[in-house]
Amino acid sequence: MGVARVIQYGKEYATNFPVSGAGTALVIGQIMKRGPTAGTNTGFLIQATGAGAHPDCVGVLMQTLVATTLDTDTGGTIFTLRPIDLFDDFRAIRLEYSLDAADDIDATQAVTTTTITLTSLEDDIDAGFLYVVRGTGIGQTNFLTASAAGSATLKAAFGTNLDTTARLVKILPRFHQTAQLTSAGTRLASAAAAGSINVVVLDTFIVRNGQEVQMSPVDHAALTGLDSYSQLSFEADVAIQDTFAHPID
Repeated sequence: MGVARVIQYGKEYATNFPVSGAGTALVIGQIMKRGPTAGTNTGFLIQATGAGAHPDCVGVLMQTLVATTLDTDTGGTIFTLRPIDLFDDFRAIRLEYSLDAADDIDATQAVTTTTITLTSLEDDIDAGFLYVVRGTGIGQTNFLTASAAGSATLKAAFGTNLDTTARLVKILPRFHQTAQLTSAGTRLASAAAAGSINVVVLDTFIVRNGQEVQMSPVDHAALTGLDSYSQLSFEADVAIQDTFAHPID
């Protein structure tokens, strides 16, 4: 069972985030911000331009993005990383998602298409993942291309359809700003509803038999057979926003 590990984010370390220019080439020195619009740019960074308000600016782009065909998209077909020089140096913690029965979500309806209905599912988790942790369809992942309160759209239908025995782990999208901890406070839980802890999810990883890989909707949206691994975990780098020394309330 994993416990929290401190991860340093800052100028001394390469910080690669998914980015999009929305059809416009990006240049070195471009200020980048968290994509704020569900269904359009959730889960990646976009450029901050003009005179509009730009909350959640993250840093400065350190490498050009010339080819607009490399724009990270919400459909999960393109995933382009570029190094970002962060405005703030800070520490995050690496947390595992709990795979325990006490911390998963039940499939409230059968899933045979690209639509999944989950009672009380939080809105705006586009660019997140689901993992079937037990029941029918166990061992599969899927990527969420859109979401609404109570339902979500999958990148593609599951290879094995789900029924109401299926139990799911909700893997939050990058730059999501709420989460829930397990009762022990050492891992992330997967309640359907939005969490109440103010965080920023910075990155997501899959670990199979000790091999850690940054999750991508291109490579990890339709995995199968993950239940056959002797060791499997999903992990996230999470920055806690409300801390003892830096309260936001």
